[in-house]
Amino acid sequence: MHDMIIVGAGPAGLAAAMYATRKRLDYLVLSRDLGGKSNYSIKLPDMEEHQVIRARELVTVYKSRLEYLRHSYRLDGVQSISRNGKTFTITTEKGATEEASTVIVATGARNRRLDVHGEGKYLSRALGYSSISYSHLFTGKRVFLTGDTDRVLNSAVEMSIHSESVTLLLMQGGSYTESLVKYVTGLEHVEVIADGAIKEFRGDDFAEEVVIDTPAGERVIRADGFFVEPEPVPNSSFLEGVVDLGNSGYVPVDAVNMTSVPGLFAAGDVTGNAFEQILVALGEGAKAGLSAYRYLLQNGLRTG
Repeated sequence: MHDMIIVGAGPAGLAAAMYATRKRLDYLVLSRDLGGKSNYSIKLPDMEEHQVIRARELVTVYKSRLEYLRHSYRLDGVQSISRNGKTFTITTEKGATEEASTVIVATGARNRRLDVHGEGKYLSRALGYSSISYSHLFTGKRVFLTGDTDRVLNSAVEMSIHSESVTLLLMQGGSYTESLVKYVTGLEHVEVIADGAIKEFRGDDFAEEVVIDTPAGERVIRADGFFVEPEPVPNSSFLEGVVDLGNSGYVPVDAVNMTSVPGLFAAGDVTGNAFEQILVALGEGAKAGLSAYRYLLQNGLRTG
């Protein structure tokens, strides 16, 4: 019986684990990997190291400390979770069963791929899935964006402030706020393509151009960076029947990161916090860890 089980080991899960260590809790981290999406970043041909905010370095430190505490984590995904009284029971993908008084879900959200030629080849080489962290790198450069929700429209607004030009392809079948589309279309340096489909990405060592089909025929767009931003999918299916996820699949939490189920907390991108930022996830993970610790104390559940 653990004080806490942390599901997921991206920035939020790692931060929660560090606070659990500080509070001397009996905890276990269950995750398929350590680091989550922070293991991936976009690189540009002329990008200098000092231009990138090094929040990822803090994640690396947290990873190394957790790796040192090998008894505190296991590389295993979670298949299901249930609650009986004040005890949570977790069944892992490898068939193990673990119990805890509190659970922190920090499983993040996965990017949706287009599955077009060149996408896998150029991933992280001028091609990425989230532009919010990199807009400052594109001063005087050309950017290509595509997505299926207002998320990509907001990215276009941000990129238009820094970039020389932004080409935005609205995905077929996407859902957008009409007024926001109108606003983005009127921005200087932004071209909006409302009806087209990506065929492939091309380049040499880095992505250099994208080929799209439009009603007017095939078109080749050259850019310095490419971002594919369909709405991410939260990794929360194992919580179905435990928490009301709604249509989006994100996990609703209150101001202290607790769900509607007492003792069950969530942090990071799985909550739909609107900002896919390492520092935001680290902060949420720390808050969830402290909130779970307080819950244990207030309910007399701490084992140590």
